[in-house]
Amino acid sequence: MRKDASLEFLRGAAALVVVNGHTLRAFAPVAEGEDNAAQSLKTGLAFIAFNGGSAVYLFFVLSSYVLVRRYFQSRKAQDLLLGAIKRLPRLAGPVLVAVLLSCAIFKLDLYFFQDAAAVTQSEWLGRFGNASKVLSPETASFSDAFLQGAWRTFIYGDKYYDTSLWTMMVEFWGSMLTFALAPIVFFLQGRWTLLSLFCIATGVFLALQVSFFFCAFPASFMLYPLLAMGLRPNRWVTGAMVIVSLALLETAVSDDVGLRQACVAIPASIMLVYAVLSVDEPPSWLSGKGARFLGDLSFPLYLVHVPVICSLGSWALLVSGSTALGAAAAILGSILVALPLMTFNNWWVQVLGALFRFRRGSPIAAPAAASA
Repeated sequence: MRKDASLEFLRGAAALVVVNGHTLRAFAPVAEGEDNAAQSLKTGLAFIAFNGGSAVYLFFVLSSYVLVRRYFQSRKAQDLLLGAIKRLPRLAGPVLVAVLLSCAIFKLDLYFFQDAAAVTQSEWLGRFGNASKVLSPETASFSDAFLQGAWRTFIYGDKYYDTSLWTMMVEFWGSMLTFALAPIVFFLQGRWTLLSLFCIATGVFLALQVSFFFCAFPASFMLYPLLAMGLRPNRWVTGAMVIVSLALLETAVSDDVGLRQACVAIPASIMLVYAVLSVDEPPSWLSGKGARFLGDLSFPLYLVHVPVICSLGSWALLVSGSTALGAAAAILGSILVALPLMTFNNWWVQVLGALFRFRRGSPIAAPAAASA
């Protein structure tokens, strides 16, 4: 259980990195430019706190690992089937709430991102986080938002009510790929190891044809043979692995096609997760109630931060004239708005667990679902 909390800590930290990265892009876009100051930030160790692209890869590796962990232990096909059936409603519950909230903000004309973008010169902010289309109070529609939050964002990738939802399509289809590969990989593992590794490599190759981000899902299967080897590095080796993986995640920045970032961020994420799972007795700060709270907050925080940046954060910037105050309002506001959504998210997981807790008339424990 303590190791589970350690993974929750990683998930929460990754969510904060994404929020920081988007806040920087909205209120200090010069930091992402090509001048000396920007390059100094990107090559400095502090950039690990703002490199949202690497954090997203870590999200996907964590998600894929957790999704089939129960099946790996039980080898019951039913665990995979229930996990696959639950995946869409599990994700759609909190996503639908966030999308309807964003639609309400549009309808009430409480988005100020375009005026704020004129001050900060942020193209990302001016396009509502690079939305495919920018809505207005007249064009926003609750029925359209409902359809987007309930299923379209997962199947087709629609995201113009909340642009952070671009990961939901990758998360959903990547999860399906994980469920499909798990029986083959785990059957071969321990019998024909080379065939198991070949299966993983084939999954990575197939995912590569769709998106670099999809590669994180089959690649995460490498964690299982690594853990099965039973090697437990001492604390010095574990510490070195953590430092190296964080350094790699810091340097993994996107190029024109994203290949460099994927090739660095995915192995670094696997290394970091393996290092954390290799610790038999994680420290209290990594496995206590605070870590679990951070994990519970991660998905809701990820969902609401773009609407908060474009509304409260932008408004605070316009009123105060300070980009620092705007950024602070965006980060603190995102955390506060995420708290009630976290409560709903926890309740929603319990509801789904109760609905799917059956098998031939007898109760079973529903498989745990991961958040992206």
